[in-house]
Amino acid sequence: MRMFLLILLVCIQWTLSSQTLKVSITGLRNNSGNIVLAFYNTEKAFEDETPLFTKVESKATVVNHILTLTYNGLKSGVYGIVILDDENNNSKMDFGWILPEEGFGFSNYYHTGMLKPKLSKFSFTLTNETKAVEIKVKYM
Repeated sequence: MRMFLLILLVCIQWTLSSQTLKVSITGLRNNSGNIVLAFYNTEKAFEDETPLFTKVESKATVVNHILTLTYNGLKSGVYGIVILDDENNNSKMDFGWILPEEGFGFSNYYHTGMLKPKLSKFSFTLTNETKAVEIKVKYM
């Protein structure tokens, strides 16, 4: 009986402390390559380009220029997501003469400047409910 109660308590704690995030990436120009998502939770980490964690997702399921992803088990907190449309699967942003040749985007924020935005511009809070985030891909 004790073991059952312990397992039940652990399951309840895990359920209460983990959330679901739905990410919709729009404006993709093709389904070649992968999307690299970098999750940040502090301004310093974003400035240093050291994400909390990254995910690499295939673009094989892109429909009408949209890729929809779901992540379960994330802890509550503040996050900001930066994506790279890595069309040639080399895990880095490719540049032409000066500008990027591949797409990029930020959670719930469409970047129009030349300098990196602050994390506060594209961060969101993940709490008890399912959170939906949209990332519009920008190509230069």
